[in-house]
Amino acid sequence: MLSAPYYPRSFTILVIVAMGVLIVPLASGLINAVHVLQGVVETQRQFTHTSLAVTRDVRQIVESVSQLQRAAGQYHLLQDAEFGPALRQSFDELRAQLSQLDTQLTDSRSRTTLATLQARSQTLYRQVRPGEFLDSDQFHALDPTFDDLHDVARTLLVQADAAVQRELQALEGTVQATRRRLIVLALALIPLTLLLAAVFSWMINRPIKQLKTSIQQLGQADLRPLPAISGPQDIVELGREIDWLRQRLQALEEQKLRFLRHVSHELKTPLASLREGVALLGDELAGSLNPRQRSIVGIMDSGSRDLQKRIEDLIRYSSMVRDATPSPATPQALGDALDAVLARQRLALDTRHIEVETQFDAPVLHAERGQLETVLDNLLSNAVKFSPEGGRILVKSAPVDGTIEVWVCDQGGGIPEAERSRIFEPFFQGARQPASVVRGSGLGLSIVRESLLAVGGNVEVVDRPPWSTCFRLSWPAYRGPLNLTRTE
Repeated sequence: MLSAPYYPRSFTILVIVAMGVLIVPLASGLINAVHVLQGVVETQRQFTHTSLAVTRDVRQIVESVSQLQRAAGQYHLLQDAEFGPALRQSFDELRAQLSQLDTQLTDSRSRTTLATLQARSQTLYRQVRPGEFLDSDQFHALDPTFDDLHDVARTLLVQADAAVQRELQALEGTVQATRRRLIVLALALIPLTLLLAAVFSWMINRPIKQLKTSIQQLGQADLRPLPAISGPQDIVELGREIDWLRQRLQALEEQKLRFLRHVSHELKTPLASLREGVALLGDELAGSLNPRQRSIVGIMDSGSRDLQKRIEDLIRYSSMVRDATPSPATPQALGDALDAVLARQRLALDTRHIEVETQFDAPVLHAERGQLETVLDNLLSNAVKFSPEGGRILVKSAPVDGTIEVWVCDQGGGIPEAERSRIFEPFFQGARQPASVVRGSGLGLSIVRESLLAVGGNVEVVDRPPWSTCFRLSWPAYRGPLNLTRTE
Protein backbone atom coordinates (compact mmCIF):
# COMPACT_ATOMS: atom_id res chain seq x y z
CA MET A 1 0.00 0.00 0.00
CA LEU A 2 1.44 3.32 -1.09
CA SER A 3 1.90 5.95 1.60
CA ALA A 4 0.47 9.41 1.13
CA PRO A 5 2.90 11.90 -0.43
CA TYR A 6 4.52 14.47 1.80
CA TYR A 7 3.06 17.95 1.49
CA PRO A 8 4.45 21.23 2.85
CA ARG A 9 2.32 23.34 5.14
CA SER A 10 1.35 25.87 2.50
CA PHE A 11 -0.01 25.43 -1.01
CA THR A 12 2.12 28.42 -2.08
CA ILE A 13 5.25 26.69 -0.77
CA LEU A 14 4.27 23.55 -2.72
CA VAL A 15 4.04 25.56 -5.95
CA ILE A 16 7.38 27.28 -5.26
CA VAL A 17 9.06 23.94 -4.46
CA ALA A 18 7.61 22.44 -7.63
CA MET A 19 8.97 25.28 -9.75
CA GLY A 20 12.34 25.06 -8.00
CA VAL A 21 12.64 21.30 -8.51
CA LEU A 22 11.69 21.67 -12.18
CA ILE A 23 14.35 24.37 -12.63
CA VAL A 24 17.14 22.25 -11.04
CA PRO A 25 17.59 19.66 -13.86
CA LEU A 26 17.24 22.34 -16.52
CA ALA A 27 19.73 24.63 -14.80
CA SER A 28 22.18 21.78 -14.15
CA GLY A 29 21.92 20.69 -17.76
CA LEU A 30 22.51 24.24 -18.95
CA ILE A 31 25.50 24.70 -16.63
CA ASN A 32 26.97 21.37 -17.74
CA ALA A 33 26.48 22.31 -21.40
CA VAL A 34 28.17 25.68 -20.86
CA HIS A 35 31.07 23.98 -19.04
CA VAL A 36 31.52 21.41 -21.79
CA LEU A 37 31.35 24.04 -24.52
CA GLN A 38 33.87 26.18 -22.68
CA GLY A 39 36.21 23.19 -22.54
CA VAL A 40 35.80 22.57 -26.26
CA VAL A 41 36.39 26.23 -27.06
CA GLU A 42 39.49 26.31 -24.84
CA THR A 43 40.84 23.14 -26.46
CA GLN A 44 40.21 24.55 -29.91
CA ARG A 45 41.91 27.82 -28.97
CA GLN A 46 44.98 26.01 -27.63
CA PHE A 47 45.09 23.79 -30.69
CA THR A 48 44.91 26.75 -33.03
CA HIS A 49 47.64 28.59 -31.14
CA THR A 50 49.91 25.53 -30.91
CA SER A 51 49.40 24.37 -34.49
CA LEU A 52 50.14 27.83 -35.88
CA ALA A 53 53.24 28.16 -33.69
CA VAL A 54 54.56 24.72 -34.67
CA THR A 55 53.95 25.31 -38.38
CA ARG A 56 55.61 28.73 -38.19
CA ASP A 57 58.63 27.48 -36.24
CA VAL A 58 59.18 24.47 -38.52
CA ARG A 59 59.08 26.69 -41.58
CA GLN A 60 61.55 29.06 -39.90
CA ILE A 61 63.87 26.06 -39.23
CA VAL A 62 63.84 25.19 -42.93
CA GLU A 63 64.70 28.82 -43.67
CA SER A 64 67.36 28.86 -40.92
CA VAL A 65 69.07 25.79 -42.43
CA SER A 66 69.29 27.63 -45.74
CA GLN A 67 70.54 30.75 -43.94
CA LEU A 68 73.21 28.64 -42.17
CA GLN A 69 74.41 27.25 -45.53
CA ARG A 70 74.61 30.73 -47.04
CA ALA A 71 76.47 32.18 -44.04
CA ALA A 72 78.98 29.25 -44.11
CA GLY A 73 79.50 29.72 -47.83
CA GLN A 74 80.19 33.44 -47.43
CA TYR A 75 82.69 32.81 -44.64
CA HIS A 76 84.67 29.94 -46.21
CA LEU A 77 84.42 30.66 -49.91
CA LEU A 78 85.20 34.37 -49.53
CA GLN A 79 87.54 33.58 -46.62
CA ASP A 80 86.51 36.80 -44.96
CA ALA A 81 86.62 36.83 -41.16
CA GLU A 82 83.99 39.55 -41.07
CA PHE A 83 81.37 36.89 -41.91
CA GLY A 84 82.25 34.81 -38.85
CA PRO A 85 79.80 36.53 -36.50
CA ALA A 86 77.00 36.08 -39.06
CA LEU A 87 77.80 32.35 -39.27
CA ARG A 88 77.73 31.98 -35.46
CA GLN A 89 74.47 33.97 -35.28
CA SER A 90 72.82 31.75 -37.93
CA PHE A 91 73.71 28.62 -36.01
CA ASP A 92 72.60 30.12 -32.68
CA GLU A 93 69.23 31.04 -34.20
CA LEU A 94 68.84 27.54 -35.62
CA ARG A 95 69.76 25.95 -32.28
CA ALA A 96 67.35 28.24 -30.39
CA GLN A 97 64.52 27.41 -32.81
CA LEU A 98 65.18 23.69 -32.45
CA SER A 99 65.18 23.99 -28.66
CA GLN A 100 61.88 25.94 -28.71
CA LEU A 101 60.29 23.44 -31.05
CA ASP A 102 61.37 20.61 -28.75
CA THR A 103 58.90 21.91 -26.13
CA GLN A 104 56.02 22.14 -28.62
CA LEU A 105 56.14 18.85 -30.48
CA THR A 106 54.21 15.94 -28.98
CA ASP A 107 54.28 13.52 -31.89
CA SER A 108 56.94 10.82 -31.41
CA ARG A 109 57.97 10.72 -35.08
CA SER A 110 58.40 14.47 -35.22
CA ARG A 111 60.44 14.48 -32.03
CA THR A 112 62.72 11.75 -33.43
CA THR A 113 63.23 13.77 -36.59
CA LEU A 114 63.85 16.88 -34.51
CA ALA A 115 66.52 15.06 -32.47
CA THR A 116 68.20 13.92 -35.71
CA LEU A 117 68.13 17.48 -37.02
CA GLN A 118 69.66 18.80 -33.80
CA ALA A 119 72.47 16.20 -33.86
CA ARG A 120 73.32 16.68 -37.54
CA SER A 121 73.26 20.46 -37.30
CA GLN A 122 75.67 20.27 -34.35
CA THR A 123 77.98 17.95 -36.33
CA LEU A 124 77.84 20.14 -39.42
CA TYR A 125 78.51 23.32 -37.46
CA ARG A 126 81.60 21.83 -35.90
CA GLN A 127 82.91 21.39 -39.47
CA VAL A 128 82.06 24.91 -40.71
CA ARG A 129 82.31 27.02 -37.57
CA PRO A 130 84.60 30.10 -37.72
CA GLY A 131 88.26 29.41 -37.21
CA GLU A 132 90.21 27.81 -40.04
CA PHE A 133 88.99 28.58 -43.53
CA LEU A 134 87.95 25.70 -45.80
CA ASP A 135 88.97 25.87 -49.43
CA SER A 136 86.43 25.53 -52.19
CA ASP A 137 86.80 21.79 -52.60
CA GLN A 138 86.58 21.14 -48.89
CA PHE A 139 83.46 23.29 -48.56
CA HIS A 140 81.67 21.78 -51.59
CA ALA A 141 82.46 18.37 -50.18
CA LEU A 142 79.98 19.29 -47.43
CA ASP A 143 77.13 19.88 -49.92
CA PRO A 144 75.64 16.38 -49.38
CA THR A 145 75.65 17.06 -45.64
CA PHE A 146 73.81 20.35 -46.17
CA ASP A 147 71.36 18.59 -48.54
CA ASP A 148 70.76 15.91 -45.95
CA LEU A 149 70.12 18.60 -43.34
CA HIS A 150 67.66 20.26 -45.72
CA ASP A 151 65.91 16.92 -46.28
CA VAL A 152 65.60 16.30 -42.56
CA ALA A 153 64.17 19.82 -42.06
CA ARG A 154 61.62 19.30 -44.85
CA THR A 155 60.74 15.89 -43.41
CA LEU A 156 60.15 17.57 -40.05
CA LEU A 157 57.86 20.08 -41.78
CA VAL A 158 55.83 17.29 -43.41
CA GLN A 159 55.62 15.34 -40.13
CA ALA A 160 54.58 18.46 -38.21
CA ASP A 161 51.84 19.16 -40.75
CA ALA A 162 50.66 15.54 -40.48
CA ALA A 163 50.64 15.78 -36.67
CA VAL A 164 48.59 18.96 -36.90
CA GLN A 165 46.11 17.19 -39.18
CA ARG A 166 45.83 14.28 -36.74
CA GLU A 167 45.26 16.66 -33.87
CA LEU A 168 42.64 18.46 -35.94
CA GLN A 169 40.85 15.16 -36.58
CA ALA A 170 41.06 14.33 -32.88
CA LEU A 171 39.60 17.74 -32.10
CA GLU A 172 36.76 17.14 -34.55
CA GLY A 173 36.14 13.79 -32.86
CA THR A 174 36.02 15.54 -29.50
CA VAL A 175 33.54 18.07 -30.85
CA GLN A 176 31.34 15.29 -32.24
CA ALA A 177 31.53 13.38 -28.94
CA THR A 178 30.63 16.56 -27.07
CA ARG A 179 27.71 17.13 -29.41
CA ARG A 180 26.46 13.57 -28.81
CA ARG A 181 26.93 14.02 -25.07
CA LEU A 182 24.88 17.20 -25.07
CA ILE A 183 22.15 15.52 -27.13
CA VAL A 184 22.04 12.57 -24.71
CA LEU A 185 21.94 15.00 -21.81
CA ALA A 186 19.05 16.89 -23.38
CA LEU A 187 17.19 13.66 -24.16
CA ALA A 188 17.68 12.55 -20.55
CA LEU A 189 16.60 15.89 -19.11
CA ILE A 190 13.39 16.13 -21.17
CA PRO A 191 11.72 12.96 -19.79
CA LEU A 192 13.11 13.69 -16.32
CA THR A 193 11.63 17.19 -16.39
CA LEU A 194 8.34 15.88 -17.76
CA LEU A 195 8.26 13.19 -15.05
CA LEU A 196 8.88 15.75 -12.33
CA ALA A 197 6.27 18.05 -13.87
CA ALA A 198 3.77 15.17 -13.91
CA VAL A 199 4.51 14.28 -10.28
CA PHE A 200 4.12 17.84 -9.05
CA SER A 201 1.07 18.40 -11.25
CA TRP A 202 -0.50 15.35 -9.63
CA MET A 203 0.46 16.62 -6.17
CA ILE A 204 -1.00 20.05 -6.93
CA ASN A 205 -4.14 18.84 -8.72
CA ARG A 206 -4.93 16.04 -6.26
CA PRO A 207 -6.16 18.22 -3.38
CA ILE A 208 -7.86 20.55 -5.86
CA LYS A 209 -9.77 17.63 -7.38
CA GLN A 210 -10.67 16.41 -3.89
CA LEU A 211 -12.06 19.86 -3.07
CA LYS A 212 -13.94 19.89 -6.36
CA THR A 213 -15.44 16.46 -5.62
CA SER A 214 -16.53 17.62 -2.16
CA ILE A 215 -18.11 20.78 -3.54
CA GLN A 216 -19.89 18.82 -6.27
CA GLN A 217 -21.20 16.40 -3.66
CA LEU A 218 -22.63 19.30 -1.66
CA GLY A 219 -24.00 20.85 -4.85
CA GLN A 220 -25.90 17.63 -5.53
CA ALA A 221 -27.48 17.81 -2.07
CA ASP A 222 -25.51 14.72 -1.00
CA LEU A 223 -24.83 15.31 2.69
CA ARG A 224 -22.98 12.08 3.39
CA PRO A 225 -19.50 12.40 5.00
CA LEU A 226 -17.02 13.93 2.59
CA PRO A 227 -13.84 12.06 1.59
CA ALA A 228 -10.74 13.11 3.50
CA ILE A 229 -8.62 15.74 1.78
CA SER A 230 -4.84 15.31 1.80
CA GLY A 231 -2.47 18.07 0.83
CA PRO A 232 -0.90 21.23 2.22
CA GLN A 233 -2.16 22.32 5.60
CA ASP A 234 -4.11 25.28 4.26
CA ILE A 235 -5.93 23.02 1.76
CA VAL A 236 -6.67 20.51 4.55
CA GLU A 237 -8.08 23.35 6.65
CA LEU A 238 -10.25 24.40 3.72
CA GLY A 239 -11.51 20.82 3.46
CA ARG A 240 -12.43 20.90 7.14
CA GLU A 241 -14.35 24.12 6.58
CA ILE A 242 -16.24 22.48 3.71
CA ASP A 243 -17.05 19.51 5.95
CA TRP A 244 -18.25 21.93 8.63
CA LEU A 245 -20.48 23.48 5.96
CA ARG A 246 -21.77 19.97 5.11
CA GLN A 247 -22.60 19.31 8.74
CA ARG A 248 -24.33 22.66 8.98
CA LEU A 249 -26.37 21.95 5.85
CA GLN A 250 -27.20 18.50 7.18
CA ALA A 251 -28.42 20.01 10.44
CA LEU A 252 -30.53 22.55 8.54
CA GLU A 253 -31.91 19.79 6.32
CA GLU A 254 -32.89 17.74 9.34
CA GLN A 255 -34.53 20.77 10.90
CA LYS A 256 -36.44 21.39 7.69
CA LEU A 257 -37.61 17.78 7.50
CA ARG A 258 -38.67 17.81 11.14
CA PHE A 259 -40.58 21.01 10.49
CA LEU A 260 -42.28 19.46 7.44
CA ARG A 261 -43.23 16.35 9.39
CA HIS A 262 -44.62 18.32 12.29
CA VAL A 263 -46.52 20.75 10.11
CA SER A 264 -47.87 17.96 7.91
CA HIS A 265 -49.12 15.93 10.85
CA GLU A 266 -50.49 19.01 12.56
CA LEU A 267 -52.44 19.91 9.43
CA LYS A 268 -53.86 16.44 8.90
CA THR A 269 -56.19 16.57 11.91
CA PRO A 270 -57.92 19.89 11.14
CA LEU A 271 -57.96 18.98 7.45
CA ALA A 272 -59.74 15.69 8.26
CA SER A 273 -62.35 17.65 10.23
CA LEU A 274 -62.69 20.13 7.38
CA ARG A 275 -63.18 17.39 4.81
CA GLU A 276 -65.66 15.58 7.02
CA GLY A 277 -67.66 18.80 7.41
CA VAL A 278 -67.57 19.45 3.66
CA ALA A 279 -68.78 15.88 3.08
CA LEU A 280 -71.64 16.37 5.51
CA LEU A 281 -72.64 19.59 3.77
CA GLY A 282 -72.44 17.83 0.41
CA ASP A 283 -74.69 15.05 1.66
CA GLU A 284 -77.18 17.77 2.80
CA LEU A 285 -77.32 16.32 6.31
CA ALA A 286 -77.48 19.86 7.65
CA GLY A 287 -80.25 20.85 5.27
CA SER A 288 -80.88 21.17 1.59
CA LEU A 289 -78.54 23.34 -0.52
CA ASN A 290 -79.42 25.68 -3.30
CA PRO A 291 -77.33 25.58 -6.51
CA ARG A 292 -75.02 28.41 -5.41
CA GLN A 293 -74.36 26.76 -2.06
CA ARG A 294 -73.69 23.42 -3.77
CA SER A 295 -71.15 25.17 -6.02
CA ILE A 296 -69.38 26.63 -2.98
CA VAL A 297 -69.32 23.20 -1.31
CA GLY A 298 -67.79 21.76 -4.48
CA ILE A 299 -65.08 24.41 -4.44
CA MET A 300 -64.38 23.65 -0.78
CA ASP A 301 -64.22 19.92 -1.49
CA SER A 302 -61.79 20.42 -4.42
CA GLY A 303 -59.59 22.74 -2.37
CA SER A 304 -59.50 20.35 0.57
CA ARG A 305 -58.54 17.44 -1.74
CA ASP A 306 -55.74 19.54 -3.25
CA LEU A 307 -54.52 20.49 0.21
CA GLN A 308 -54.67 16.85 1.29
CA LYS A 309 -52.52 15.82 -1.71
CA ARG A 310 -49.92 18.44 -0.91
CA ILE A 311 -49.77 17.37 2.72
CA GLU A 312 -49.40 13.74 1.63
CA ASP A 313 -46.59 14.78 -0.72
CA LEU A 314 -44.83 16.49 2.17
CA ILE A 315 -45.19 13.43 4.40
CA ARG A 316 -44.08 11.08 1.63
CA TYR A 317 -41.03 13.18 0.71
CA SER A 318 -39.90 13.63 4.31
CA SER A 319 -40.24 9.90 4.97
CA MET A 320 -38.24 9.06 1.83
CA VAL A 321 -35.42 11.39 2.80
CA ARG A 322 -35.44 10.18 6.42
CA ASP A 323 -35.53 6.49 5.59
CA ALA A 324 -33.83 5.57 2.29
CA THR A 325 -34.35 1.84 2.84
CA PRO A 326 -36.12 0.50 -0.29
CA SER A 327 -39.49 -1.17 0.11
CA PRO A 328 -39.76 -4.89 -0.72
CA ALA A 329 -39.88 -5.18 -4.50
CA THR A 330 -41.85 -7.70 -6.55
CA PRO A 331 -42.42 -8.09 -10.28
CA GLN A 332 -45.01 -5.54 -11.40
CA ALA A 333 -46.79 -5.23 -14.71
CA LEU A 334 -46.11 -1.70 -15.93
CA GLY A 335 -49.43 -1.68 -17.80
CA ASP A 336 -51.45 -2.48 -14.65
CA ALA A 337 -49.74 0.28 -12.66
CA LEU A 338 -50.27 2.76 -15.50
CA ASP A 339 -53.97 1.86 -15.78
CA ALA A 340 -54.44 2.49 -12.06
CA VAL A 341 -52.79 5.90 -12.39
CA LEU A 342 -54.76 6.80 -15.52
CA ALA A 343 -57.96 5.98 -13.72
CA ARG A 344 -57.14 8.68 -11.17
CA GLN A 345 -56.12 11.10 -13.92
CA ARG A 346 -59.05 10.28 -16.21
CA LEU A 347 -61.07 13.43 -15.45
CA ALA A 348 -58.16 15.77 -16.26
CA LEU A 349 -57.27 13.77 -19.40
CA ASP A 350 -60.85 13.79 -20.74
CA THR A 351 -61.37 17.44 -19.88
CA ARG A 352 -58.34 18.51 -21.91
CA HIS A 353 -58.73 15.78 -24.60
CA ILE A 354 -55.23 14.40 -23.98
CA GLU A 355 -54.30 10.95 -25.32
CA VAL A 356 -51.81 8.62 -23.66
CA GLU A 357 -49.75 6.36 -25.96
CA THR A 358 -47.93 3.30 -24.62
CA GLN A 359 -45.02 1.24 -26.01
CA PHE A 360 -44.03 -1.51 -23.60
CA ASP A 361 -40.99 -3.39 -24.92
CA ALA A 362 -40.23 -4.24 -21.26
CA PRO A 363 -43.63 -4.87 -19.66
CA VAL A 364 -42.35 -5.97 -16.21
CA LEU A 365 -40.57 -3.94 -13.55
CA HIS A 366 -39.15 -5.13 -10.24
CA ALA A 367 -40.61 -2.58 -7.82
CA GLU A 368 -42.96 -1.95 -4.94
CA ARG A 369 -46.42 -1.34 -6.37
CA GLY A 370 -47.21 1.79 -4.38
CA GLN A 371 -43.82 3.30 -5.18
CA LEU A 372 -44.24 2.57 -8.89
CA GLU A 373 -47.68 4.16 -8.97
CA THR A 374 -46.37 7.20 -7.08
CA VAL A 375 -43.63 7.72 -9.67
CA LEU A 376 -46.01 7.34 -12.61
CA ASP A 377 -48.68 9.48 -10.95
CA ASN A 378 -46.29 12.40 -10.37
CA LEU A 379 -44.83 12.24 -13.88
CA LEU A 380 -48.26 11.95 -15.55
CA SER A 381 -49.66 14.76 -13.40
CA ASN A 382 -46.76 16.91 -14.51
CA ALA A 383 -47.26 15.93 -18.17
CA VAL A 384 -51.01 16.62 -18.03
CA LYS A 385 -50.37 19.96 -16.36
CA PHE A 386 -48.06 21.20 -19.13
CA SER A 387 -49.60 19.49 -22.17
CA PRO A 388 -51.63 21.63 -24.58
CA GLU A 389 -55.29 20.98 -25.36
CA GLY A 390 -55.62 17.85 -27.52
CA GLY A 391 -51.99 16.92 -26.90
CA ARG A 392 -50.40 13.50 -26.55
CA ILE A 393 -48.37 11.82 -23.80
CA LEU A 394 -45.98 8.91 -24.45
CA VAL A 395 -45.18 6.22 -21.88
CA LYS A 396 -42.54 3.83 -23.19
CA SER A 397 -40.34 1.12 -21.69
CA ALA A 398 -37.38 -0.81 -23.11
CA PRO A 399 -34.53 -2.95 -21.77
CA VAL A 400 -31.13 -1.16 -22.01
CA ASP A 401 -27.83 -2.58 -20.70
CA GLY A 402 -29.19 -4.51 -17.74
CA THR A 403 -31.80 -1.89 -16.78
CA ILE A 404 -35.33 -1.01 -17.76
CA GLU A 405 -35.71 2.49 -19.16
CA VAL A 406 -39.12 4.11 -18.82
CA TRP A 407 -39.86 7.24 -20.83
CA VAL A 408 -42.62 9.74 -20.04
CA CYS A 409 -42.83 12.42 -22.72
CA ASP A 410 -45.25 15.26 -23.43
CA GLN A 411 -45.77 18.06 -25.95
CA GLY A 412 -45.64 20.98 -23.52
CA GLY A 413 -43.41 24.03 -23.67
CA GLY A 414 -40.26 22.15 -22.67
CA ILE A 415 -37.82 22.78 -19.83
CA PRO A 416 -35.17 25.51 -20.30
CA GLU A 417 -31.56 24.35 -20.13
CA ALA A 418 -30.89 26.63 -17.16
CA GLU A 419 -33.60 24.89 -15.10
CA ARG A 420 -32.83 21.25 -15.94
CA SER A 421 -30.26 20.91 -13.16
CA ARG A 422 -32.74 22.18 -10.54
CA ILE A 423 -36.12 20.70 -11.41
CA PHE A 424 -35.56 17.74 -9.06
CA GLU A 425 -34.86 20.01 -6.10
CA PRO A 426 -37.67 20.10 -3.52
CA PHE A 427 -40.10 23.04 -3.85
CA PHE A 428 -38.49 24.26 -7.07
CA GLN A 429 -40.95 25.46 -9.69
CA GLY A 430 -39.91 26.57 -13.14
CA ALA A 431 -40.68 29.92 -14.70
CA ARG A 432 -42.93 28.40 -17.38
CA GLN A 433 -46.12 27.63 -15.47
CA PRO A 434 -49.51 27.22 -17.18
CA ALA A 435 -51.73 30.20 -16.40
CA SER A 436 -54.88 28.11 -16.01
CA VAL A 437 -53.46 25.61 -13.51
CA VAL A 438 -53.00 26.07 -9.79
CA ARG A 439 -49.28 25.98 -8.90
CA GLY A 440 -48.24 22.75 -7.18
CA SER A 441 -45.99 22.16 -4.20
CA GLY A 442 -42.83 21.54 -6.24
CA LEU A 443 -42.32 18.13 -4.61
CA GLY A 444 -43.54 15.81 -7.37
CA LEU A 445 -40.26 15.46 -9.26
CA SER A 446 -38.29 15.37 -6.00
CA ILE A 447 -40.41 12.38 -4.90
CA VAL A 448 -39.72 10.72 -8.28
CA ARG A 449 -35.98 11.17 -7.89
CA GLU A 450 -35.89 9.92 -4.28
CA SER A 451 -37.99 6.89 -5.27
CA LEU A 452 -35.60 5.98 -8.07
CA LEU A 453 -32.47 6.56 -5.99
CA ALA A 454 -33.87 4.34 -3.23
CA VAL A 455 -33.98 1.33 -5.61
CA GLY A 456 -30.66 2.09 -7.35
CA GLY A 457 -32.16 3.80 -10.37
CA ASN A 458 -32.02 7.31 -11.75
CA VAL A 459 -34.13 9.92 -13.54
CA GLU A 460 -33.05 12.66 -15.92
CA VAL A 461 -34.40 15.05 -18.53
CA VAL A 462 -33.38 14.19 -22.09
CA ASP A 463 -34.09 15.50 -25.58
CA ARG A 464 -36.17 13.22 -27.76
CA PRO A 465 -37.72 15.02 -30.73
CA PRO A 466 -40.54 15.50 -31.61
CA TRP A 467 -41.46 15.45 -27.90
CA SER A 468 -40.69 18.70 -26.13
CA THR A 469 -40.13 17.23 -22.64
CA CYS A 470 -38.96 13.70 -21.85
CA PHE A 471 -38.16 12.14 -18.49
CA ARG A 472 -36.01 8.99 -18.73
CA LEU A 473 -36.18 6.63 -15.73
CA SER A 474 -33.52 3.93 -15.32
CA TRP A 475 -35.06 1.10 -13.30
CA PRO A 476 -33.24 -2.07 -12.23
CA ALA A 477 -34.31 -4.91 -14.51
CA TYR A 478 -36.31 -7.87 -13.19
CA ARG A 479 -34.37 -11.16 -13.72
CA GLY A 480 -36.74 -13.67 -12.15
CA PRO A 481 -39.40 -15.91 -13.77
CA LEU A 482 -42.35 -14.13 -15.32
CA ASN A 483 -45.65 -15.18 -13.75
CA LEU A 484 -48.08 -12.28 -14.10
CA THR A 485 -51.68 -11.92 -15.08
CA ARG A 486 -53.00 -8.60 -16.27
CA THR A 487 -55.97 -7.30 -14.29
CA GLU A 488 -58.76 -5.67 -16.15
